[in-house]
Amino acid sequence: DGVIRRTVPVTQPAQGEGGSLQGVEVGAKVSFSDFVRGGILSNFGIDANYTFSDSKQTDKGLDGEELPFPDNSKHQVNLIGWYQDDALQVRVAYSYRTPRLATTFGAIPIFQDTAQYVDANLTYNINENFALYANASNVFGEIERYYFQFDSDSKQFHSQNEFEPRYSAGVRVRF
Repeated sequence: DGVIRRTVPVTQPAQGEGGSLQGVEVGAKVSFSDFVRGGILSNFGIDANYTFSDSKQTDKGLDGEELPFPDNSKHQVNLIGWYQDDALQVRVAYSYRTPRLATTFGAIPIFQDTAQYVDANLTYNINENFALYANASNVFGEIERYYFQFDSDSKQFHSQNEFEPRYSAGVRVRF
């Protein structure tokens, strides 16, 4: 009806002027069946990628160095190994990322430290209509650690998030 009943402030990160982001990503999806004819090895595959993402903005840390973009890791790696046949599917995924700027506290940057995670999935098709599955996330219980960055050699603990491994299992039914 065009009537403004209340206003809500909205904030978000802004690149601003003078910043830059550059990098490269390489990846591959390989099914062993492309190289092996028949046999159990033909059911395996790998998906992998690496990202190099260098960034800087005009904001500076206490050491006078330009800060990277928020939530941007300089290096990221993902590696997935999988197996699939008519009845069984197995997938194990590994993810790794280097420190990233989470936020700032005044002029003090707060970074999330290096993090790595492993997830897994297992599915067994009983027939066309029923499948059993099991999932595991954050298998090794990675703890996200945050730190204040005072200069290139000085880090001080800020906080941490602890996410326990999560498991689920179930039955899928197709109608």
